[in-house]
Amino acid sequence: MLLGNVLKNLLTILLLIVSNIVYCAVKVSSNKPVEHIADKGELVVGGDARIEVGNFIIQADEITFQKEQAMATATRNVKIDNGKVYIVADRILYDMNLDLIHAYNTKVKVHDYCFHVEDIHLDTINNVQIGANTEIFHGPMDRVFVSSVFVKSFEIMNGESIKAKGAKFKIGPATILYLPSAEIDLSSHPFYLEQNYGLNHTNGVYLQNNFYFGVNKGLKLGGLLDFYAKRGILFGPALKIDSRSEKNQMFSEAKFGFIQDRADEERKGFDIKNEPIPSKRYLLEFAHRQHYDDQIDIIAKTTALSDSEVERDFRKAWYDRNQQPESFVEISYRGQNYIASAFGQFEPNTFYNTTQQIPELHIAYLPTKLLDTKLIHNAHLGVVRLHNRNKDLYGTTGISRADIYYGISLPLGYKNFLTIKPIFGTRTLIYDRNIDGETYGKGIVQGGVDVSMQITGRSDYANETFGVNGLKHVINPTIQYRVIPSGNGSTKIPKFHGECFSTEISPIDLDDMRNVDDIQRQNMIRLGIKNSLYTQSGSYVTKQLMRVDVFQDILFARNYDNFRQAYQKKFPDTHLTVGIYPASWFNFDVRGRVDLAKLHLHELKTTTVIKDADFWELAFSTNYLKFDGVNSQKSTEQYGLFFTFNLSSQTSITIESRYDARIHKFSQQRFSLSSTLWNSWLVNVGITTRTHVKREDHLQFDWHLRLLDF
Repeated sequence: MLLGNVLKNLLTILLLIVSNIVYCAVKVSSNKPVEHIADKGELVVGGDARIEVGNFIIQADEITFQKEQAMATATRNVKIDNGKVYIVADRILYDMNLDLIHAYNTKVKVHDYCFHVEDIHLDTINNVQIGANTEIFHGPMDRVFVSSVFVKSFEIMNGESIKAKGAKFKIGPATILYLPSAEIDLSSHPFYLEQNYGLNHTNGVYLQNNFYFGVNKGLKLGGLLDFYAKRGILFGPALKIDSRSEKNQMFSEAKFGFIQDRADEERKGFDIKNEPIPSKRYLLEFAHRQHYDDQIDIIAKTTALSDSEVERDFRKAWYDRNQQPESFVEISYRGQNYIASAFGQFEPNTFYNTTQQIPELHIAYLPTKLLDTKLIHNAHLGVVRLHNRNKDLYGTTGISRADIYYGISLPLGYKNFLTIKPIFGTRTLIYDRNIDGETYGKGIVQGGVDVSMQITGRSDYANETFGVNGLKHVINPTIQYRVIPSGNGSTKIPKFHGECFSTEISPIDLDDMRNVDDIQRQNMIRLGIKNSLYTQSGSYVTKQLMRVDVFQDILFARNYDNFRQAYQKKFPDTHLTVGIYPASWFNFDVRGRVDLAKLHLHELKTTTVIKDADFWELAFSTNYLKFDGVNSQKSTEQYGLFFTFNLSSQTSITIESRYDARIHKFSQQRFSLSSTLWNSWLVNVGITTRTHVKREDHLQFDWHLRLLDF
């Protein structure tokens, strides 16, 4: 139950309680006899009065009912408890004729939400709820340095927010912000505060602050305020918008920081283009996500930086999350059997070589039955303007391209066991200019067939230790054949969207290929088999115990591989994925690529997790990647260890370690202690050591403090 529902439902609770007392049979107990005053028409329950009405328990020093005036009064140490809501008041008056409740010096607790109201009027007819001199606590009121908001007067708006006058945002007794007028969303924390303290050689002693205050329902304003002893002050505004209605859901977040860097030229260093880093440095992050009427989606993101290293120097968590950010905006509309979209990718940072799409208009006709036949057809049409600042890399700075696809297939099935689907597709690409400045067009066709099967086996095997209650084994063999007689690999076409290195298995269907400007001829078979083992948990929910997926390509037409500087192998790497989840305390995942012909391992990533939810968790990971061919010197081999141990319900220690086998050293180690302070703050103290770093310090101490939300 949210805090907003407390004030909204307080009236209902009191109304039900009093109505049940007057009109229904109740259980009355007291250490004194029940008194009936006939001439006044009053029923008085005195002493340690206790009345039980259904699930409600009412306690007070005295409870009086006046039948003629339809008035009920509970006085002195009034307590109401129904197991979820706990109310304490000095006095409560309930006028049944006016449907009006007046509560004095009221305290209410619902789960982790508490508030103290000196004077409150509840009008049940008009649903108007007005109070004065109110302090709202996000957590028990007896906690030290608990966050709260004190308001001189307020009005409940639809039980979801408070329209307040004279709002003081407080931490314990200290006021940290005063707003003459504010609308506070009661479904979330009224403000957010996160602080990072630290010490390193590059910045000296530093203090980072992120903070937000709820000034309106769905709107939070705040900012960044950092102090770096050797660099200066970084500051700037921030905002969050979270608006939700029946048709529209929107979330936006923006953060901006500026610093006049006092460091010398040597300490600032150079960016990724080996250019000197300026003294005026800034960083901006903006993200937007919106869903309207189940048909329109808008998503946008941008990161604007003064230089390539500003996040790494002052906001490393941002840098670690996305080292080379992209900026884009997309608007899509979902029709009955089509999706239309406009996508724009732009680059506000001059030091990144990003292909900009300004914009791409695209409409996809989803797979649909063709007339009254069994044929399924689909199509897409896209038009885009591509631009890149690096003319030397692509031969030109920009081109326009049209992309048209049409495909048709005929699914043929035998029960739920076998499906055979012949397919045919054609893709046409038209360029307004090539490297020679001439218009260029190319038609590409594909043919093929997809074969898939599903084999299911069941067993009554049970094992209480691992929570096995019967077994279900599902096997899905697949065969895909594709032939593309000729591709789009013309040397005169700028490769804005060409082949790039990826450890994932590449798309096989012409419609899915993203290397639009460099589609090669193709004649291949892809063999795959998916194995999944399931059981039924005690709550009748299917639980996966194991998965094993294997995919192998066979190439009858081999193209030249620019990364390996050699022709493709007839049998490329085998892709293998394994997952073992026998119990909640053990997980094991493996993903790898193997050259079976030479028995060479090219990629292996594993994660093993063993845990006892109440006391400890141990995770071990490996990351091995070997670049085949001329880039083999860039191979990586790293190992990671993560261990956390709960000293108590509020305190834990964590050890993280990474070992790099190429340099035969531990690249990073961290020891940290986490705890909650006064049940209101989360604090994390850590020491980090690093080796072979570019801009980070070899030794760093940091202290992280965050206000807890409830």
